[in-house]
Order: sequence, then structure tokens, then C-alpha cells
Amino acid sequence: MGKTITLDHVTKIEGHAKLNIKVREGKVEQCELSIIEGARYFEGILKGKKYNDVSHITSRICGVCSVSHTIASVKAVEAAFNIKVSEQTKKLRELLSIGGIIQSHILHLYFLALPDYYKTGGAMGLLKKHKELVERALRLKRLGNEMVITIAGRDVHPIACVIGGFSRIPTKEKMKKLLDDLYAIKDDAIETVKLFMGLDYPEFYETVPLFALTGGSYFDSEEIVRCEKGVCFPTKNYSDHFKEYFREGNTAEFATNEGKEYFTGSLPRIINNTELLSDESAVYVEDIEHKRNNPFMNVPAQAIEVLDGVNRAIEILQDLELKEEELPENNIKTCACEGIAAVSAPRGMLFHRFKFDEEGYCTEADITTPTTQNLALMEKAIRDFLPRILDQSEEEIKDKIEMLIRAYDPCISCSTHFLEMHMERS
Repeated sequence: MGKTITLDHVTKIEGHAKLNIKVREGKVEQCELSIIEGARYFEGILKGKKYNDVSHITSRICGVCSVSHTIASVKAVEAAFNIKVSEQTKKLRELLSIGGIIQSHILHLYFLALPDYYKTGGAMGLLKKHKELVERALRLKRLGNEMVITIAGRDVHPIACVIGGFSRIPTKEKMKKLLDDLYAIKDDAIETVKLFMGLDYPEFYETVPLFALTGGSYFDSEEIVRCEKGVCFPTKNYSDHFKEYFREGNTAEFATNEGKEYFTGSLPRIINNTELLSDESAVYVEDIEHKRNNPFMNVPAQAIEVLDGVNRAIEILQDLELKEEELPENNIKTCACEGIAAVSAPRGMLFHRFKFDEEGYCTEADITTPTTQNLALMEKAIRDFLPRILDQSEEEIKDKIEMLIRAYDPCISCSTHFLEMHMERS
């Protein structure tokens, strides 16, 4: 007789999905991850929109990753029209990116992942038993929010990051306060790394290529896609190497590299770019480098990035002297051309590609999110992980699978709450 397990609602994940599992005589016959969120049509919505509207629309793809989508869109438009930006703009965008990554990582680390390991059920349970951890998380989250507000006007869907630069430059007083806040939060960032490095993670290894962006600084890598085995290629050629495809019953795309699964995220980023991290952060990478194929290590990798983000932001702000700069908005020469950009979003590599006509209206859009790139791997990892836990109770199986999915920190709303798990045994 077959047996069905229904997981009605899994919180602590961004988006909506379903997992179907069939087990026969102790063997996994089917493991299918289905993304069933309503189609959102962002790439279609962008068609016919003027180039200077693109970033404001794409930032609405996700409230968690709005900073990354904004920066990627702006850079893609600049690439299309050959617009060069100043070093000051590059530094401000790097600070903005760091703020966005801290916002997202702290949300995932403390409120989505940590309750799994502390067995508190959720953030409210964590608050009751470990109030000091929640208070630390809120301080760090507030710092990330303040970075984004200070640099780009508001903490979600930033508006001051525009084509060619920033529509307004932060005051000296606000930047001084931000630097003071970063110094004050440093100990919280260090304690965060220690906390997540010390958790008891499952021993599970999934050997696949690890891809991340490189070139420039750690948080402003955009020029090259790097695999940990030394495979590198320009970001403008990403569609030659990563192929997206739809599956029946899904509203999100899956992606593969040379027909196989691959991993992008914080773990691939710190492994592939250790030399770009601060010395203080790189020390922690040494402790998990030998576990690079364990997806659960993506969790402490995020904590390492929070610390490194604080260090890098301090480094930038110590020497940053801001000045007003003229934007190129009245001198932009549009053309029938294409622009491609990539940024290191919280969950991995994010690609934006747009085509425009002679008047600067978008004729084609392609947005490839990190979660889209990880979906095929998540499905494979669940399939490979299941045989290890089939002797456990159904409730324990559910919990372990959810922990594995959350390790990838999927933002399925970018591409969707993990909602249902149907498991059939016979």
C-alpha cells in the first residue's frame, strides 16, 4: 500500500512550492520539486518600457532582493548605452550591495535557519528562549536597513541608485553616523560568525560545480564567472554556459550548466573568492573549506559574509570623500543594442539582460535569478539526501528536508513558501 505525507505549509522560506516524493521498497522512485506560484510576467512587463523605468520595475521582483535587482538593471542599461560611472558611484553601489546582503542574510540566518537548529519552531519561539539572539539580529538588520536608506533613499526598492550614478549624494553627517554604527555593530557580526560556525550541521555532501562572480572587490564582482576548478568566462557569455528551461507544471525556470546541476550562493562565493575577503573573514573559511560540498555550509558562509561586509564597508567609508556629480540623463545616446550585467546577490549570481530599440524602449528582457539556478540542484540534493533519513519518522523526514531546502536560502518569490510535500510509500 502506498503512503502519502502532506506538508500543508512550510514557513521560513521565500515563496511557494510543492515537493512530490514516491518511495517503493525503501528506494526513492520519484522526487519532483514543483514551483506553482502564479506567473508574474516581469520579463514581459518590461517590454515597451523606457530604459529609465527598467530598474524601478525590476526592484519590485522581490522585496528581499530589491537592492540587487536595482543595481543589476542599472548596470545592464549602462552597458547597453556605453555609460561609464565614476569611482565614487562604484563605491556607493558597493556599500549599497553590502547593505542589501546584510539585510537578507540576517533575516535568513536568525529568523529562518536558526530556529531549526535551536528547535524553537520559529522566530517567536527563539524570542522566548533566546531573547539576546533576536536582539542581536535586530541590531544587525537595522544596520543593513540604515545602509540602504543612507545610500539610496529607502530600505526597500531603493530609488536614488539610477543610471549613471545617484540622484542624490548622502550628506557627510549621515555617512559619519553610518561609519560609527558599523564600528558599533562589529562585535555583533563577529558573534554571529561564531554562533553559526558552532552549530551542529548534518553531514551530507553533494559534489557539483560551485559558481560565483569574480573581478574587482568581493562585493562588487561582476566581470567574470568563476568555477572553483578554474573555469572562467566573461559574464556577457553567461547564456552560453547556463541554460534555463521550463518543466510542465512549473511557473519558474530551472537552470543547468552543460546539462548538469550547479551551485551558486554564499558558499561558492567564499570558496571561489577567499583571496578577496578580509584576513579576519578568510580565517573562518579555512574551517569549512574542506566541507565545500556540504550545502548546509551555506549557512555559516552567510555569517562570514556579514562580517566581511561590515569590514569592507568600514574600509570604504574611512577614505570616502563625497562630492556632487552630474548625471548623464540628458546626454544618453540610445541605440538598438543589448546590455548585460551580473551582480552578487545575497543568494548568488544574478544576471540581467535587456535589448533596446533606437529610442531606448525595451524590446527583450531576460532575468536569471540565483534561486532559478539552484532549483535543479535542490531537487537533486533532496533525492540524494532522502535515503539517509528514510528510517526516521515522517515528521522527522519533513523537518530534515525543510532544513536542507532552507540551507540554499531559496527566494522562490523571486523566480516562490514551500507549501506541500506529498510522499507516497509502498
